[in-house]
Amino acid sequence: MFQSARKLTRRGTVNASVEPSTGSSSFITIPTPASPEPLGGHSQTNHSSDGVADSDYAKRCKALMELDRELRKLGADMFFDLPHIAVIGAQSAGKSSLIEAVSGINVPRDSGICTRCPVELSMSSVADEWKCKISLRIEYDPSGAQQGGSTNISFCTLSFNEKDNVDLWLRRAQASILCRERPVSDFQDMTLEELKRLKPGEGSMLFFSMNVIEVHLEDPEATDLTFIDLPGLIQNVSDEKEITVARDLVKKNIQGTKTLILVTIPMSDEMENQEAARLAKSTDPSGDRTIGVLTKPDTITPGAIGSRQRWKDILQGKIYPLRHGYYCVRLADDDERALKLLRAQSELLSDGFFAKTEPWNGFEDRSRFGVPNFVKDISRLLVGMIESNLPKLKVAVDQLISDCSNELNTMPQLPTREPSTEILLRISDFCREVHEAVMGKDHKSVVQRNKCHYQTFKAAIERTNPDLWPVPSKAYYSNPGMHVEGGSVGPFDLFDVRKEIAKSITWELPGFVPFDAIKGIVLMSTSMWRGVTVECFDSVFQSTSAAIEALVTRHFKQFTKLQTLIKSSSRLRLNHCKVEAMSLIEKLLRHESVPLYTQNIEYFTTQKSNWLRKYTDIVRDIDRNPSRFVRPPKAPRPSLRGAPAPYPPSRQPSPAPSGSPSYSPPSSGASSPDALASILPSVTYEDELLVMATVSAYFQVASKRFIDHIPLAIEHQLNQVFSETIHEVLVEEVMSGTDVPRRMKELLSEDEDIAERRRFLEQRLTRLREIRETIAQYEAEN
Repeated sequence: MFQSARKLTRRGTVNASVEPSTGSSSFITIPTPASPEPLGGHSQTNHSSDGVADSDYAKRCKALMELDRELRKLGADMFFDLPHIAVIGAQSAGKSSLIEAVSGINVPRDSGICTRCPVELSMSSVADEWKCKISLRIEYDPSGAQQGGSTNISFCTLSFNEKDNVDLWLRRAQASILCRERPVSDFQDMTLEELKRLKPGEGSMLFFSMNVIEVHLEDPEATDLTFIDLPGLIQNVSDEKEITVARDLVKKNIQGTKTLILVTIPMSDEMENQEAARLAKSTDPSGDRTIGVLTKPDTITPGAIGSRQRWKDILQGKIYPLRHGYYCVRLADDDERALKLLRAQSELLSDGFFAKTEPWNGFEDRSRFGVPNFVKDISRLLVGMIESNLPKLKVAVDQLISDCSNELNTMPQLPTREPSTEILLRISDFCREVHEAVMGKDHKSVVQRNKCHYQTFKAAIERTNPDLWPVPSKAYYSNPGMHVEGGSVGPFDLFDVRKEIAKSITWELPGFVPFDAIKGIVLMSTSMWRGVTVECFDSVFQSTSAAIEALVTRHFKQFTKLQTLIKSSSRLRLNHCKVEAMSLIEKLLRHESVPLYTQNIEYFTTQKSNWLRKYTDIVRDIDRNPSRFVRPPKAPRPSLRGAPAPYPPSRQPSPAPSGSPSYSPPSSGASSPDALASILPSVTYEDELLVMATVSAYFQVASKRFIDHIPLAIEHQLNQVFSETIHEVLVEEVMSGTDVPRRMKELLSEDEDIAERRRFLEQRLTRLREIRETIAQYEAEN
């Protein structure tokens, strides 16, 4: 089992009767603390010079507490959940009096809120004389954002003769914490009146702060202990925001699973009304980390029998049980504080109170009464937690160092070359990668995406092919399968083509098909090419633009100003190339309007012959087997009867067997193949078939050259021109202006976010290595 490492407190020999402050008729008799009598049959712990304080255990305790202080000084609690004690309580709960009783120093007292930031108080017995060091541990910036590490600022060092000034220096330190925008020196000479004139929440002064005041007491007679005093929980203030901020600050500091929550509970109020107890319960529902400190037992009057019994039950763990239980302390009141009693004298007054007052004098186990027993136990508990947590802490430190180092290694390296050389080399590398991306050497994804756009473009152009049906009526006959049904242009049957021919007849001699009939159908298709082409061009432009911006980011993201300049110049140049490329594409589109022309005569002639043969075969198949192509009637069939004759009488089709002067499609009643065959016109469609074959052949010739010309134009005039000219443009841009060396240096300044992250990681890595070294040094010495 652990043994106490607490030394004897400084004890004076005083025996006097002193009248307290005005308004009190009672007298305080201060006993001589020479040899206190045992209380309730159990004596208080008395340590001799060769006892526990000098044992190996005591030495280990001191070493562990010193290690904990050093780790906190390095900001280890920013990275890890370290074992510690947090003292919480409502205003007027006796929290300040408890801290004074434990530490032996005076803390600020006011009617309003006194503590507005965490105060970490550590006591060390490794000292020859009393000394108090106050410093500021800055872990958060004025906005409340956590920094990469902690900064320790020494504030003051006080000797024993200056002990009465501790509370004034704590006020000064807190004012400095709350006003981080002002130098620390502004507060080190402030008087009490000047400090009281400062108004939290006004100007740059914060209501509360997460930054910490460190108070390190060196006292050869102290018990080695560290705890954090948190702002008191408040209920009634003019600004509701203060209540919320104070509560959030306290809650944040007690959430750690290795935090012992020390709740000061005044016995002057019912347990159910204790806000601090409720907050501790919400954070630690099982009560494993909570320790209750019952204060102000002297406020319970002798007649409050029910209240005395209830608090007795709480202290014994019968109600509101906690794993580590409760302690009951009697603390100095205002009159006693005015007398400036020694710590030993206050303890004897407390011992006398518990020895004479019911129901406390009836407890056989006196270990739960008085500040010395309380301090002894929580010190032992904290030391045990620190020691058991050490192996896990070592593993966590190593892991965090590894993570931090890995992230730093993945960050862009800082340039080591002269700024102008660095920038020009980066531009050259960037332009080389742009050219390789355009040509598909290394960055093949750009070409692959563009080829997908060109395939889509090709398919869209092919869908503009005129849908020509070599049948008398598309309403009566099904698609013979020569083209995709539902194409962009058409469908045209023989009757539709005959109408186009008729509309185009002017002064042509007999036997000539007007060229305008062919041109009209062709232009219906080619006039649709502009929209398809612009869509393809825009897709390729967006793809190229995205690829270039990605390369800009890859090469220059480390340097915001340089990246902005390169990105802006690249966009301007690419847009210029876009205008030039679009001008060429517009010319190519005009080439595909009029005149209809090709020098690929052999291919055109061959295709024309092929199409004419296919169309003629379809017509003959219809004559021989019309039922193959007939489909159920859906609408009245069109008739050529009454249509203008496109030819002179000598060119009119020969009469149908029925004797009609012109061809009329069969009636809807002729649905059987035999009936259909009997009334099909025995006419020829030479001119109509010739028009269809010519249109189809020309479309093939024109579309095949067009689907090659447009991608080549985009690649050469947009992508390749950009890749060939961007280097000169960028070099000229960065080298322009006056004072080029200064401008180069400015352009090479690292992005602030990246620089800030780098500083954060470097600071963190430095602190983590110091933490690891501190732990290793402790293990080597112990």
